[in-house]
Amino acid sequence: MRRNGVSGFTLLEVLIVVVIAVLVTMFAVPSYRKAQDRNRFMSATGVLMDIGNASRMVSLDYPDVRYNGSISSNADWTADNCPEELTSSNVLQFLQCRKYLNDLPLDSSGHYQGYTFKIGVGGNVSCRGSSSTCSGVACMLGSNSITQYTCAAVNQSGVLTYHP
Repeated sequence: MRRNGVSGFTLLEVLIVVVIAVLVTMFAVPSYRKAQDRNRFMSATGVLMDIGNASRMVSLDYPDVRYNGSISSNADWTADNCPEELTSSNVLQFLQCRKYLNDLPLDSSGHYQGYTFKIGVGGNVSCRGSSSTCSGVACMLGSNSITQYTCAAVNQSGVLTYHP
């Protein structure tokens, strides 16, 4: 504003602009983080559905095999080193090698977007242990920083359930 021939802003005008900027930031940052968590959760849910579908398909093709365990990082399995038969000890290698389960975007410790994945072939798998109701053919367990759902599972009929 111009007063007495001097151009510029007064201290009060600058403070009002700063306060408005702080208020906008206070409301925008939590909404942005919530949207990021939701996007991360939805991305991990897609991986969970892939794992659940692979578990159901291999359970139908090989009804005698049972496996319950964590999904580890992707191994480099080719036709040259692919297991000939499916056993309880080579389920993950067989799933990836036989293309029941395509390459998953897991890191070296078997995590994706802050979630840990488990798979059950021929039965149930539990994310949180025997006291949990989160069980199915595949499940994912979120870290403490992800507040949407701590556990999600795909059951034998392909239904996705969430367990807070």
